[in-house]
Amino acid sequence: MEEEKYSYRRLPEAYYYEFFSKGPKGTVKKVVRYRLIEEFPKRIYNLGFGDWDDERGDVDDKIATNNADRQKVLATVADTVIDFTKQHPAAFVFAQGSTASRTRLYQMGIAAFWQEIGPVFEVAAYYKGEWLPFEKGKNYEAFLIKRK
Repeated sequence: MEEEKYSYRRLPEAYYYEFFSKGPKGTVKKVVRYRLIEEFPKRIYNLGFGDWDDERGDVDDKIATNNADRQKVLATVADTVIDFTKQHPAAFVFAQGSTASRTRLYQMGIAAFWQEIGPVFEVAAYYKGEWLPFEKGKNYEAFLIKRK
């Protein structure tokens, strides 16, 4: 994936990455967090992503920053998936947007870079109550990603 992306910092004690979006709204701290949601029979990690909220001391995955850098932010999040799965090659990463439109945005990113993603990752997509291999052109509800 040759998209421009932000540099990020990975915290070794947690499955946590942070970077800063820069644009007309200023500099905004973004956080990508991987949380173990199932251990057996597969180690599945939820990909959580959003803006850091200092008041709550947590990630806000519903805010829309609109900092005119969406592609760069998405490319950075995708790069954390690559890094995380290099560190944890047996892990499955579950990705679902906090809204249907955000899930659709993830789907569009997967479809746009399918030539790069397909050879490296198995991507299953949740559609009408079942997990299926990812195909372009369907509106999926969630994704499950694993290194081949």
